[in-house]
Amino acid sequence: MHSVEFGSYYFLVDLIHVTFLVGLVLSYLYFRHRQVSVGGSLTVGYLAASLYMPWNVVFTVAVSVVAWLLIKYVILKIWLPRPRQIFAIGLFVGVICGAIWVVGSEYLFGKQIHGMEFALIGVIVPGMLCNSLVKQGPKRTLIPLVWMGPVSGLVGLGLTWLTSVALPLSFSSALFEQIPRSEPKFFGIAAASVLCAILIQDGFLKNLKLRTGGYITAGLLVASTINPRYIAVLAASAGLVWAIYSLYARRVPLFGKDRFIVLCALSILTVVALEGLVVVLTGHRVGGAENIVFCILPAIVANDLVQHGWKRTGGGLAISVAACAAIAAPVAALS
Repeated sequence: MHSVEFGSYYFLVDLIHVTFLVGLVLSYLYFRHRQVSVGGSLTVGYLAASLYMPWNVVFTVAVSVVAWLLIKYVILKIWLPRPRQIFAIGLFVGVICGAIWVVGSEYLFGKQIHGMEFALIGVIVPGMLCNSLVKQGPKRTLIPLVWMGPVSGLVGLGLTWLTSVALPLSFSSALFEQIPRSEPKFFGIAAASVLCAILIQDGFLKNLKLRTGGYITAGLLVASTINPRYIAVLAASAGLVWAIYSLYARRVPLFGKDRFIVLCALSILTVVALEGLVVVLTGHRVGGAENIVFCILPAIVANDLVQHGWKRTGGGLAISVAACAAIAAPVAALS
């Protein structure tokens, strides 16, 4: 472990991870106290971790509100969708608006004003927030978010400074490196993954009751084919998290957010441990800014495995991966 310079890339990586964890815990505690979910379990953490680029947060919340208004004043006037369909609509609007943001930011501002992690969270957080807005209304959703995001950011900043600058407890420089990626392409494959998951789970294959292990999992697996160690870490982590939780659940069965918070804790610890093992064995480090999303994916996959089994989850994920690969292959060939 080492100390890092305040404001450096490695400080930013530590800040993203620590702030996300603070937001995750704070959101869970708020739900336990008030029974109010602010965009699901992950939204507060993701947005708090993006506060170093505030335009990302403003845009994401704005897209969520636009999707909510569209559902409330247009769609619900002519059609009564099921809750999962409402969630899918929010995701779809997030994908469309996110694509406009990713492509248009360079044209309007002359530079990218979003981070690599936005290419991942920008496609899913609007849908999660929109779902809460539809269920709970703006008052119970946005007011808690207004204070939980900044509080998580400030606490995360303080803890990161203490552990990464004042004390030599940073591990980011040993595990991570800044890996160049094409953000529009990365966003594109994540968006394709979301759309495939919507079609499989809520579209023409919904009668099969398949699951895809998360909305962006298939896209990240396809995007990671150039670095097989990513796929190995994700697959091994998902299997380990499922196995450990299954043993734990025999003694202490958990449900809903209680189960998911335990899966998240197991997932983060497992992914970081396996990434450290990969670095020791191969010397290859992984990308830092987007790693927090990779840390959570095994928890999402394991959650589907626990609820729906290997057959439905594996089948849905395989179809989604095949579809994303079919979309990505021509793009990769032409670029």
